[in-house]
Amino acid sequence: MSATDVTIYDAETFNLSSEEFDRIQQILGRKPNLLELELFSILWSEHASYKNSLKWLDLLPRKGEGVVIEAGRESAGAIDIGDGLVCVFKLESHNHPCAVQPRLGASTGLRVVTRDIFSMGARPLAFLNSLRFGDGERDTARWLFDEVVNGLADFEKGFGIPVVGGEVFFCNGYNSNPIVNNMVVGVARKDDLVSAVAKGEGNLIAIVGIATGNEGIDGDAFTADVITDNGTKGITVDYLKNVEVEVNLNKLIQKLIKEKLIIGVQPIGAQGIAGAVTEMAARGNSGVTVRTDGVPLRDNGLTPRDILISETWGRMLICITPANADKVRSLALDHNVEYGIVGKVTSDELFSLYSGSDLLAQLPVKFLGLGGKAPVYDPKFENAETLAHDCVVDDLPEPDHYPKVVKQMINSLNLASKKYLSKKFSKSLRAEDVSSKYPSDASIIEIKENGAALVTTLDCNPGYMSADPFKGAQIAVAEAARNIVCAGGKPLAISDCLNFGNPNDPKAYGAFVASVKGVAEACKIFKVPVISGNVSFYNQRSVEGQILPIVPSPIIGMVGLLRKAEQHTTLSFKHKGDMIFLVGRSRNDVNGSEYIRLVHKIEISKPPVYIPEEEQELHQVVTGMIENGLVRSVHDISNGGLFLTLLESAVPLGFGFDITSDAEIRKDAFLFGESQSRIVVSVSPEKQDMFVDYMVEQEFPFSILGHVTKGEIRVDDESYGFVEDFRKVFENRLKDWVEGSK
Repeated sequence: MSATDVTIYDAETFNLSSEEFDRIQQILGRKPNLLELELFSILWSEHASYKNSLKWLDLLPRKGEGVVIEAGRESAGAIDIGDGLVCVFKLESHNHPCAVQPRLGASTGLRVVTRDIFSMGARPLAFLNSLRFGDGERDTARWLFDEVVNGLADFEKGFGIPVVGGEVFFCNGYNSNPIVNNMVVGVARKDDLVSAVAKGEGNLIAIVGIATGNEGIDGDAFTADVITDNGTKGITVDYLKNVEVEVNLNKLIQKLIKEKLIIGVQPIGAQGIAGAVTEMAARGNSGVTVRTDGVPLRDNGLTPRDILISETWGRMLICITPANADKVRSLALDHNVEYGIVGKVTSDELFSLYSGSDLLAQLPVKFLGLGGKAPVYDPKFENAETLAHDCVVDDLPEPDHYPKVVKQMINSLNLASKKYLSKKFSKSLRAEDVSSKYPSDASIIEIKENGAALVTTLDCNPGYMSADPFKGAQIAVAEAARNIVCAGGKPLAISDCLNFGNPNDPKAYGAFVASVKGVAEACKIFKVPVISGNVSFYNQRSVEGQILPIVPSPIIGMVGLLRKAEQHTTLSFKHKGDMIFLVGRSRNDVNGSEYIRLVHKIEISKPPVYIPEEEQELHQVVTGMIENGLVRSVHDISNGGLFLTLLESAVPLGFGFDITSDAEIRKDAFLFGESQSRIVVSVSPEKQDMFVDYMVEQEFPFSILGHVTKGEIRVDDESYGFVEDFRKVFENRLKDWVEGSK
């Protein structure tokens, strides 16, 4: 294990600083050898150790009512949902691979986070996706969008779990760097949860899954192998698209848990066996001796180093007792996955790699990855500048023909119906799904075990983030909670995916810091802990030869609970003659809106009005009206403003609406402004008095807008047309764009 020739130049080759090289020598009490140096580099990377983000992530509240597994403890978090059950969920990114090979990148990203869920003993129930693409006028945006959606559909169909919701935005702040965030939601019995731990001296670490190949041993497995074909060989598109190994691994893990044959399970990710096995040992306050000669191989000639850092997908490590080894091996082969012994648990808290009798590397696990003592940095940052335009509505020219503005609005890719996406995903997987038949502000995932439902959503409006990431991040959390409340649920917890530029860019890092502070403050206000998440840095775009960060994107995935699935609240109008009410306060505010970008061509403006206390009170009021059965539909006002909210409520069942604008609010702000803490409800005539009495008692602002019509849409006695004509444009816009017809 000679290290006499290792120098600072070797460290720099592995992207380690001189300070990190010195620290490694202090930790070891000696110079590292080249393999040890490379392992430190891999396990001290941002992706493995969060060294540039951990300080600020500590601001996020991790504890709370019902939290069973906190963020950072395991592959995903878990929240109690009653009856001995927990919800296990996580939001992850796969941005960079999707920029170069979008179909495979999207499919693989969903594959990775799904494995995180079932490795803990949970049964995956649903997928959600948050997608960001560049300017829709660019052909690259169209290509990336279509390929990413097809990749997600590939995995959905192969794994047999439905995509139930998500969001899509188009913005030049993502040109050439799409954001593809995937959330997987699962359920487990609390008693069946499994930790990613290696413990018990003498117990074995086994590998199960696909045979190990040479993917990623000379760089990222995606960019090195699939795209440029440099470095390693042997990986194929068919291999990457094959979901069968994930299905088999899921079934195997469930079987091993049921028969109580495993102590711990850890997915193998981008840091290879090295990262997975050291994480397991660190969690168990244990050590591990590793020998790679037992690892099933797909490629000949791989060295112990190659096997250790390979990024081959479709593999997991399990900790088992020697007495169960033969039984586990037999079950693995029965489930058509490879099996081999990788190592043995020790009590010395060291990772020791052997080849025969030769010790190749020996490192203390507590200093690796998230073991607790990896470097934590505090990069310099600049506070986000507030140079954005403050759009005072009275300073803007008012449109002279509002139906024309409406037509322009519904042709926006950001406002058009996303029904096209639901058709791209598998109908057979959602035939009886309540979210499909009766849409709500959040997706409804029924739990067969107890008749309850999970209510889940993804939110973050990029239009609010460029100018004020602190406030924009707060609004993302608030809107997610509002969506769950409007669907009849109670918010429980969140998983966040924080997508930002280069952490060494003070402005980009300042946006990250501000966003984390915003998420943390909003989570405390709405009492929702962060139980899992991910940070994705180095998301950048080129503008006239200058490298700039993407629009800050702290995506919020929230899960809530609905005790009885059939009692979820829908957003669609249901009866002609029902009264339509606005709950919340209208304001002369068009800041941050899609309207200000589309009509007035102001790309960056301040976020809309958001008052946390007002939002809190709204949630209480909405929960009460739903519990008292006072409303037939509930829909929150968000992107596109009041008119788009009304249109989304009208289209599903083919109703129209006849409303009167507020004389104290300028008409464009009233129809298209996006000030927060507002919803639209429809009320049957026989319950109108009860509803009004309830609202007066709550002392919360509300006003009558008008009534549901058979199909015509009217504003201030002016006809805007009929809902069926709107439907054709609204529901076909995205499809027409993808196909290049419009």
